[in-house]
Amino acid sequence: MAGKWLDVALTQLGNSYHSSSAFVAFVMNTSKIGTNNKNSLWSPTLIDLVHEVHDLKKIETARPGDLLFWGKPDHPYSVGIYVGGKHFISVTEKDAMVKVQILNDNWYPEFVGSVF
Repeated sequence: MAGKWLDVALTQLGNSYHSSSAFVAFVMNTSKIGTNNKNSLWSPTLIDLVHEVHDLKKIETARPGDLLFWGKPDHPYSVGIYVGGKHFISVTEKDAMVKVQILNDNWYPEFVGSVF
């Protein structure tokens, strides 16, 4: 199931977004993936994205297609889409471009949001 929105995310490589949450909302809405709340559209606001996922869990249980969040559930500051193998797709802090990135100890997500 993750394949569809991962494919959409990959088509955005090199594009610019004003925030990581705007990128994730675009991918989810383009893929027509429903949210956990009554509104069927994903919000480009980070705190709303946390509330729109179906389940929050620890990073060790991440599966491809899950949303990776940096920060605390009540105060996230970045989000990306987990690809697998310690890779994720997100907007870089440096140049606001969508890139495949590698998880590392210097910048590791705090929690995961399951989409299904």
